[in-house]
Amino acid sequence: MKSKQFFAGILISSFLLTAASGCMEKSKPITDIATIEQKSSGTAIYELASGNSSKTDEEERKRAYSEFSVGLIRHCAENAGDKNFLVSSDSVLLALEMTAAGADGETLDQMLGTLVPGVAKEDAFLFAVDRMDQLKSDQLKIANSVWLNDNKKVAFYSSYLDYVKEHFDAQIEAVPFTNSGINTINSWVHDKTDGMIDKLVKELSPDSVMVLVNALAFDAKWKKPFEEENIEDMTFHCLDGSKEDCRFLCGEKDVVYLHNEKSTGFYKLYEGGKYAFMVMLPGAPEPDILTSLDDLSEPSPKDSEDDYFTYDINAFVADMTAKDYWQFWNSANQDNVEYAFPEFTSEYDTSLRDILIDMGMADAFDPAKANFSNMSNLTPLNIADVIHKTRIEVTAEGTKAAAATGVVMEHNAVIMNREVICDRPFAYAIVDVETGLPIFFGTVTHVK
Repeated sequence: MKSKQFFAGILISSFLLTAASGCMEKSKPITDIATIEQKSSGTAIYELASGNSSKTDEEERKRAYSEFSVGLIRHCAENAGDKNFLVSSDSVLLALEMTAAGADGETLDQMLGTLVPGVAKEDAFLFAVDRMDQLKSDQLKIANSVWLNDNKKVAFYSSYLDYVKEHFDAQIEAVPFTNSGINTINSWVHDKTDGMIDKLVKELSPDSVMVLVNALAFDAKWKKPFEEENIEDMTFHCLDGSKEDCRFLCGEKDVVYLHNEKSTGFYKLYEGGKYAFMVMLPGAPEPDILTSLDDLSEPSPKDSEDDYFTYDINAFVADMTAKDYWQFWNSANQDNVEYAFPEFTSEYDTSLRDILIDMGMADAFDPAKANFSNMSNLTPLNIADVIHKTRIEVTAEGTKAAAATGVVMEHNAVIMNREVICDRPFAYAIVDVETGLPIFFGTVTHVK
């Protein structure tokens, strides 16, 4: 019996902005909400990027963004300890670029310089819009919304809201930031994520004035589905040394082999060939991969094969560079591969505040330095925290994934036979095949 493969990836990005108190009468659609006109500053990024003239080529922008993507993955892996982690840099990109549309000065330079480093800021800003358009398909749907606090007399620039609405396809509405408004926002999230996330917003500060939400849903079947005979009971060796009996999805010759000096793996296509599930397993592609551990950075001592199974996959990913990633992805060849990976469920949550500050986005979090003057006349306005939450379920019937990012802003050729058996900690990704960039990236240290 053919097993149905279903992948739903949900990426939620939420922005909470707080400011001085005040009241509006009732909830209104955006057309009924008073906004203020901003005279052209000449420095707003949406004005600078309006000409849509690119100073860098597509490959340069992609490589620049991969520095942020891999950097974010590395930081999350480093902080994950012995736990599974899963992060979506695309969710964080879209969330922070929507915010950056209202930034100016050094705050804007740092945000775009972190997200797409080394690229002219006009091109860095347009990259997110282009990335969103490039990712969209029947299998990958993206929705954005902006929720204004109907009980606040706040002043947001119409030019900022219009730009977010036009270029990010954002739905803009006003709701009271009470339990009623929270339920409205969560209902929208529930609808746009096909019911996978019920409660994104649990509570709102009395001083909150805006919530921006990005939702991304991925739903695709395997190009070659797993048959009943492709499902086997095997043992997974966990990072902590324990063992778990579970079901593995197995196959051969229907994946593309990948490797670099530090790891081996493969990717398996979904229908249509636009997206793929990628696996990265520590160990260079020698016949006896146990001997390859000497090539890994700071390997832990290995006294037996059982020790090898508990190699620290999160430390391995934390040491991965963008160059390592591209060497791995660009190695694709048609070597025959016998493979297996387990069914698993994983949940992960973390604060990205310290990570983003460390990556170069410090001013946006500093009330004394943050500059969001192209968003509103409210000052000071700064990011208080960035929360990232994810969940993934991989089974024989399909795969479901969910991620939530909350940005809280406050006012104050030789064919060879290969084998890749993931019965020990491994890394995985859902990859945009056209660009090679990961949409999701995570690790499995245990499966139960």
